Amino acid sequence: MKDNNHLLFSYGTLQLEKVQIETYKRILKGKKDSLPNYKLDKLRIIDKDVLEKSGKEFHPIAIKTNSPNDLIEGTIFEISELELKETDKYEVNNYKRVLENFSSGQQAWVYVSSKEKPNSTISNNISKIRERIDNACKLSNRNPNEIKLLLATKTVCSERIKEALNCGETLIAENKVQEIKQKYNDLNTCSFEQHFIGHLQTNKIKEILKYNINCIQTIDRIRLAEKLDKRLSFEDKVIDVLIQVNTSNETSKFGIKPNEVIDFIKQVSLFKTLKIKGLMTIGLFSSDFEKVRKCFKLLKTIQQEVIEEQIPNVEMKELSMGMSGDLEIAIEEGATIIRTGTAIFGEREYPDSYYWNENE
Repeated sequence: MKDNNHLLFSYGTLQLEKVQIETYKRILKGKKDSLPNYKLDKLRIIDKDVLEKSGKEFHPIAIKTNSPNDLIEGTIFEISELELKETDKYEVNNYKRVLENFSSGQQAWVYVSSKEKPNSTISNNISKIRERIDNACKLSNRNPNEIKLLLATKTVCSERIKEALNCGETLIAENKVQEIKQKYNDLNTCSFEQHFIGHLQTNKIKEILKYNINCIQTIDRIRLAEKLDKRLSFEDKVIDVLIQVNTSNETSKFGIKPNEVIDFIKQVSLFKTLKIKGLMTIGLFSSDFEKVRKCFKLLKTIQQEVIEEQIPNVEMKELSMGMSGDLEIAIEEGATIIRTGTAIFGEREYPDSYYWNENE
C-alpha cells in the first residue's frame, strides 16, 4: 500500500461504480472481505446529495453486536487521504468512521452506526433471571453451574431469539414442530442446543427429526417411544429424552402418573435409540407456592426412586421443572433445567396454561 493511503471497507453503496465515479472520479479496485461481530440494519437517507449519488432511499448501516454469529460481507478498497475525506462527506451523520479488524486479518476503516446500541430489554431480562438463579442457589447451597437456563421460545420471532443467543444463551426450546420448522432457516447459522417441550404427536416424529433437536423432554406414552425408536433406528440416530411426569394430577396436563413412572422407564429403557437423561414436569399453575412445591418435591422423590432401581440405559441427572414464576422453588427442590419464556421475552397473548394444554 502506498504511503498516506488508507484501506476502506464498504458493505453498501460505495461498492457501486456509479457512486465511486461521483465521489472519487474513478472506479476502485478491491478485495472481498468480511467484518465480524456486526450485523446490518437499514437507514433512511434524506440528504439530497447522497440520494442523488446512490439513487437509493435506504442504505445499509452496520450495528456492532459483539456476537461471533454476526458477519457482514463487503469489499476492502485502497484509497488516498483526499479520497478518505471525500468519503467522510458522503457518509451522513448517522455513520462514524472506525478502524476494525477483518476476517482476512487486515485492518481497515469502516463506517458504522454512530449511535451506541441501547441496552436490550432481552439482555436486561436475562441478567435478572440469572441473578434470581444465583440468589436461589445461594439460599439452597447449590452451585449455579448446576442449573441450565432454557429459553422457551414459543411464539417468539427469530430476531428476538437471535438477540437472546447473542447475549450468550445456548439452550432454547419449542412446543410446536411447526414453529421449529418456520424458524429453522433463520436460526441455522446460530450455535445453540434445542429441546422440544411440547406434546409430541406420533405423526410429527418424522418431521421433528429433520431439525437437529437435541432432546425431547415429553416422552409420556409407550406408543410414542416405540414409533420414535423405529424412526431413529431407520435413520441410524439416537436422541436424549426426558420422561414427562404429571405431578399435579391434572387432566389438562400430559405425563405419566407418578406411581407408573418406574415401570414406564423400564419399558422405554429397552429402546436403544432413546437415551433417558432424567425427568420433566410442568407442575401446578397456582399462586399457592406450597402446592407448587409439592409437585417439585414429588419429581425429586421419583428421581431418587429411579436411581435406586439401577435400570440399564437410564441416567437421572436432569430434572426439568420450574418456569418464570416459580424458578426459586424449583431450584430449592433440585431442578437442573429451568424453563423461562415470559420473564425474558415478555408476556404472551395467552397464559402459560394455554400453551401447555396441547391436546390437538
